[in-house]
This record gives sequence, structure tokens and C-alpha cells, in this order.
Amino acid sequence: MDLALLTSLRRTCAQNTTIDRTANLDQNPFSSAVMDKSFYSQIMMHRGVLKFDQDVALDSSTKSTVATIARSSDFNTKFGQAMVKMGAIQVLTGKQGQIRKSCRAVNPITLNSLIN
Repeated sequence: MDLALLTSLRRTCAQNTTIDRTANLDQNPFSSAVMDKSFYSQIMMHRGVLKFDQDVALDSSTKSTVATIARSSDFNTKFGQAMVKMGAIQVLTGKQGQIRKSCRAVNPITLNSLIN
């Protein structure tokens, strides 16, 4: 990780703090609240906040894809196309899966869910 970013994150996300602080995954202050290709440029510069994101930029099997996205001039079009494709994915229900009320937690088990 970029040393300047690491130092900044250590200040923002200090251990044992009682204050709820957040850090943007896109470290570009001009586009951290916008879905654009900046995130990919940032992880190429070793400015990935999550290890997983940084690994995607460094791994030999995904590095070229990240670079292509970071250099692209049609990110918004490609992102829109990808979202349409994702919208066509069928949701698994019943014994195959569940539609969660909260993405952070599995729905509680109820008698009705065990019967159906």
C-alpha cells in the first residue's frame, strides 16, 4: 500500500476509537462519491483500501483487466451494460438461497422457512 495512504488511514481509522469513521474505497477526493474508473486507477497506484481490491490490481490473472478499465474512455457505457446483465440474473429462492432483508445478515430462520 502507498505509504502516504497508509499513514492517512491509520489516522482516520485509529484502533480503539469510539468515533465511527469511514474511509472511501476510491481515494480520489474528486470522485469518491461517483461510480467511475477512478477506483481502478487508484488501485493500480497501490492505493487500494481493502486488501482484496489491491490484490485484484496486482494478480497476474486480473491485472490487465484492471489496467484496461482504468484507461477506458467508455467506462460509463460498459458499467451500464454490466448492470443490465446483472439485472437479468435469476434470484435463487427456497432451499437454493434467500432474498435477504439486510445484506449484512442472513435472514432469521422461521418455522415457515423450514416448512417451505
